[in-house]
Amino acid sequence: MKFHLDLPDDWLKEPACKPFTLFRDRIRPMLEARRRELDAMYEPVLGRPEADPVLLLGVTILQMLERLPDRRAATACRFDLRWRIALELPADWAGIHPTTLCLFRARLAEHGQGRLALDAALAALRRDGHLACRGPVRIDSTHVLGAIARLSRLDCVRETLRLALLFLDGLGGPGSWEPWLSTYVRPHPDEPRNPSATRVEATMEQAGRDAAAVLERAARLGAAATDAAPVALLQRVFDEQFARGAPGDPAPRPCTPAGAVHTPHDPQAQWSTKLPLGTSGWVGYKAQVCETAPEQPRAKGEPTAAVITAVVVQPATTSDHGSLVPVLAAQREAGQQGAEMVFADAGYVSAPALDTAAAAGYELCGPVGAPPHGGKRFGSDWFAVDLPARAATCPVGHASVHCSRIAERGSGKTYYYFEWAASDCAGCTRRADCLSTKRRSPFRTLQVGERHMVVQARRALCKTPDYRIRMRRRNAIEGTHSELKRGYGLQRCRYRGLQRTAVQLQAIAAACNLRRWAARLDWTERQKRKTET
Repeated sequence: MKFHLDLPDDWLKEPACKPFTLFRDRIRPMLEARRRELDAMYEPVLGRPEADPVLLLGVTILQMLERLPDRRAATACRFDLRWRIALELPADWAGIHPTTLCLFRARLAEHGQGRLALDAALAALRRDGHLACRGPVRIDSTHVLGAIARLSRLDCVRETLRLALLFLDGLGGPGSWEPWLSTYVRPHPDEPRNPSATRVEATMEQAGRDAAAVLERAARLGAAATDAAPVALLQRVFDEQFARGAPGDPAPRPCTPAGAVHTPHDPQAQWSTKLPLGTSGWVGYKAQVCETAPEQPRAKGEPTAAVITAVVVQPATTSDHGSLVPVLAAQREAGQQGAEMVFADAGYVSAPALDTAAAAGYELCGPVGAPPHGGKRFGSDWFAVDLPARAATCPVGHASVHCSRIAERGSGKTYYYFEWAASDCAGCTRRADCLSTKRRSPFRTLQVGERHMVVQARRALCKTPDYRIRMRRRNAIEGTHSELKRGYGLQRCRYRGLQRTAVQLQAIAAACNLRRWAARLDWTERQKRKTET
């Protein structure tokens, strides 16, 4: 028995109802087509859920569309008429408990099926002709703050010790983990909240000794203790924060290594920094967003026709260099045939990236990063270099007299080293702009990579007016980031862990596409009515 009410047709055509009716008519059938993949997450006999997984996936998309927490989403399923129409709920439907959504997301993350929501939305868009299977795209990354509190190094060690001791307390006999339980699990209420630097240093050293002692005693209990997640995490944090010195006396490291744990409640959340965020950086993840780049500019008041085709969640320390390959691979997995043209900023474009794009059959559009500056000296951009001829010309016009090819065995990179005659440099009128005053060398030298000419050609291309106009199609990705952050909460993780964050961001992308699609259809209908009148 389906839910049914005699409602006026005009009510369902309201802009506020448009995304929900569009979800019911276009996206829900695509979710139903994915039922086999959803059913594969459950045991064939035991573990079958009381709630339909297709329904739960639809609720997840609508939850991100309305930016609701689990409890309010469960309430909306029962009392919001738009939700009941979108999900086609029967009149006698009893509802779901909010924890059902939490368990369903955990199952999606465990089985790597977080992208099912976005894949279904893209399939519906392709079927109705609103998304081409192949076309130009634009890519950029943004930061995602973890659902955690920022902890100092000392607080991270003490909190990790507390979680490990809570687990180990059940393995040892009564009182076997004292005095550590009293120190870290049941701290004294008079402990100062803002200790001095000297006290922090002493407390850190004491925490290192206690962590070493706890790990040593846990090792005597065997694999049941050492292989447990809380104890293994304590071992990792100890190795990252302390250096082995004298037995029983570990010394705190001067700084933590890259990829270190910053909170035991989400070990995958890492610290990174970006210039607009200042020097403090953020702890969390990085999201790579890929969307289509329409060629025709929008008219005034026209909704965007761009469609988000892929969202890839990465550790915060991942560089944009090399991220094009996984993002375009995720787009192909979603049913797209690839990209004809990719618009990106300088963080993605390099000589190897240009070679990869040429081999893959797409054009990579974007500027190359600036070369290393030499202070007031002429940089490599001032020199005309011809690597096949092993020749280079300085800004004044003097040709190089010697060229060496250097191949590094460790890195596998190849460099070319050019030298100019000391006699040419001695009487040069631009000597002060070319030679370093620190080295006091009598002649100029220049070292470039083996793909230097490719990079120089791209830098010259970026200076042309036509190319600058062409690159304007990339700028809209910044507006997409703002839309996802302000409208759907993409900037902050709802959940902990990279996989669960990926489930959240994939559902957000599907919800954003749904709202864009509804706005586009509504605008098209209004334009059609204006033309008819």
